[in-house]
Amino acid sequence: MRIFKLMTLISFGIIQAQEIDSLLYSKLYEKGEWKSFYQLNKNNEFDFVQINSRIDSMYFIHQHNVEKSVLKHLFKPILGLSNQNQVEGQLIAIKSAYPFINDGSFISFAKYDKNRIAAVIDFNPVFKSQIGGLLGASKGKDGDWITTGEIDVHLENPRKKGSVMDLKWKQPDAFTRKLYFSLETPFLFSLPFGTLFQLDQNFIEKNYHIESFSGLLVGLSHFGQWRFGGKKESGKDLSINERFNSESVLIGLKADKRNNRWLPHSGQFFESVLTLGKFNDYLGKTTMFESKFKFQKYKNIGNSVILIYSKGERIFLNSRKLNLAKKVKFGGINTVRGYNEDQFASEWIFIQTFEWLFGDLDQSQSFIFIDIPAVSDYTIHPGYGLGFRQYKGTIALDISIGFSKRDAGGKIHIKFSSGL
Repeated sequence: MRIFKLMTLISFGIIQAQEIDSLLYSKLYEKGEWKSFYQLNKNNEFDFVQINSRIDSMYFIHQHNVEKSVLKHLFKPILGLSNQNQVEGQLIAIKSAYPFINDGSFISFAKYDKNRIAAVIDFNPVFKSQIGGLLGASKGKDGDWITTGEIDVHLENPRKKGSVMDLKWKQPDAFTRKLYFSLETPFLFSLPFGTLFQLDQNFIEKNYHIESFSGLLVGLSHFGQWRFGGKKESGKDLSINERFNSESVLIGLKADKRNNRWLPHSGQFFESVLTLGKFNDYLGKTTMFESKFKFQKYKNIGNSVILIYSKGERIFLNSRKLNLAKKVKFGGINTVRGYNEDQFASEWIFIQTFEWLFGDLDQSQSFIFIDIPAVSDYTIHPGYGLGFRQYKGTIALDISIGFSKRDAGGKIHIKFSSGL
């Protein structure tokens, strides 16, 4: 009987010790500590003993996709961090600034030389190089079909430098041409920031042409990728044969925390740009202010998802009325569906979009949408309709049919891309 009682007490003590050990381990895990521990004191209480230990080196697995020097700069912000929670927070910020570092890339930790900590980075990027475009078709009041088009080339990681290049050519109608080119490098030489160059040209036959060039520095912050630089713009109003130009300072912030680069259905995206400078035309110089923002957020509703997408843009000239060249153009698949591409122009615009997504969301998405615009000069009725998106292998397709109260008949919007 005594042996039975003794065995019971021992078993109870072991179970209790295991529970305490598990509890203390959970606390250490929550704190993200590597070397700290709990120590039993004279009062049979556990004291937390903190030992500072910071990451002092990095080791990369699967690094053949990007040059090692680029990887070291990408993940440099984690050096010197003292616990796992800090590292995970910094990794989220890095991923939001450079979305090709997706959830397939993760960090573990290794202790070496007794007191040193190394970050072991399993790097599995998803680069999204593609060629694509869009096609719009609608039936005019005269019964003729109107077609519009766009070609889009997007290259990521050429020459294994982690850089990104975009080239877009757009024809909203028979009289309009648009060209956009950008080149972003994540790091300039050995400096902790990179560069972004942008060229934008717009032309409407017998109306205006306008061209802008931006040179920006880009870097990593806790909130995403920051941007700072300058912008020069020049143009001509062909209707009155008058030239204009501007010089301005540009600041911006971009963070992409969506779950999927091809068909996202969770997370959020944010981008904002502010421009302040001087505008010069035949009336003289005046102050100019421009702002743009985009915000996307996905919310789960049962087995489906609601996309909430807000987009706005404003251009302001002090003591001036905007000519057509400077106004915000909108309409079509990227703004208000149910209308032709760039059918409208205004001094400012705010568009609130809701999409109800359902299906196998990683590979195909059926959706119902409504695009609600608010503009400065007049009333634009919402666009609404339904559509379908699919990603299979390297081919992505986005088809939507939009309707509006203003225009008779629906508009078919087709957007496609193929991986390179």
